[in-house]
Amino acid sequence: MKFNKFTCCICGKEVEEYGNNPWPVKEEGRCCNRCNLDKVLPARISLIRKENKENE
Repeated sequence: MKFNKFTCCICGKEVEEYGNNPWPVKEEGRCCNRCNLDKVLPARISLIRKENKENE
């Protein structure tokens, strides 16, 4: 699999990988794997927890 170089829309680093959807941290662009693990996934989990509390 060939990866493209891109600039992460969250940290601004240039990386060569597939990239990830940055929602809900950013609306557009691609984010690197590190930002996906450190910022995007925790933000998504937080949204799910908040939604679950509201539905209790």
